[in-house]
Amino acid sequence: MVSLALWAVAAAMPMPPAAVQGQGEKAVLPASYFEGRWAFVEDTCNLASNWTLLAGGNFISDDLIGSWQWNGTQLRLNLTDLAVDEETGEKGGRFQMEGPVIDHQPDQFTLVIEPDHYKMKRCE
Repeated sequence: MVSLALWAVAAAMPMPPAAVQGQGEKAVLPASYFEGRWAFVEDTCNLASNWTLLAGGNFISDDLIGSWQWNGTQLRLNLTDLAVDEETGEKGGRFQMEGPVIDHQPDQFTLVIEPDHYKMKRCE
């Protein structure tokens, strides 16, 4: 009877608002984790195409501008592509990317936007 009562209390306890996977444990990431300059893990940190996520939600890259939001489970990028297509001459447009963050470490995370996994590393 006691174990049933303990289970009922545990089931009624609220879960953390936003848990993401990281090194085998679940941890809540604050939005400030994403602030700074990020590069794809296979790239160097001196490329103009690297992502800069500013406090307050602004996103800057070589050919992309926009905003970013972290809701505790999903990273959302609302972007405008400033590049002109070399073949068609058409300007890029607005688009949105949103997905969960997995496998985060202090200086690296993976943003999942199925079917792609964007592996990012922090730049200094």
